[in-house]
Amino acid sequence: MKSLGKTKTAFLLLGAALVTAAFLVPTKETPTSILTPDIIWGQLSISPRPDINVTGVHPNSIVFVSNIEPQARLTIAKNGNFSKTPKDIVTSLCRNDRCTYVAYNNPDVDGAIARFQSDDDLQLVLIRSQKEQVWMEYKGPTAAFVFFEPLISEVHQQIESKNQVI
Repeated sequence: MKSLGKTKTAFLLLGAALVTAAFLVPTKETPTSILTPDIIWGQLSISPRPDINVTGVHPNSIVFVSNIEPQARLTIAKNGNFSKTPKDIVTSLCRNDRCTYVAYNNPDVDGAIARFQSDDDLQLVLIRSQKEQVWMEYKGPTAAFVFFEPLISEVHQQIESKNQVI
């Protein structure tokens, strides 16, 4: 039997190592194309989402709309009115309009939800950064909010971790 040369043995071992690494190294749950750049807005770097489009980028705000549910939109704005909390705004709104106040489901986030009694099952979600002057406002169907929750979490984590005004 003929033995392999040093070069062939090295390539064989390298190939085996690459195949083994492909099975052992965990991959991300959501593949991200290297051809699609992040959206840079102020100091934030926002990962693109296949089911959400950016429809407006302004110095003080950025607007996202769902591809699946066109009525659903998320607006992120800087330097809003911080004299009132999201809960204050929503409870005041619900006194005047026919809606119900619901606390935001994440206690680490300063947010409030207004649910409107209508055939469309609409809701308004207000979130503000406790460290920075940034508001996030979701308007749309209750069921479509799940498309925006990862985006809201990503932005909130960046704002809270940076501890700087964007």
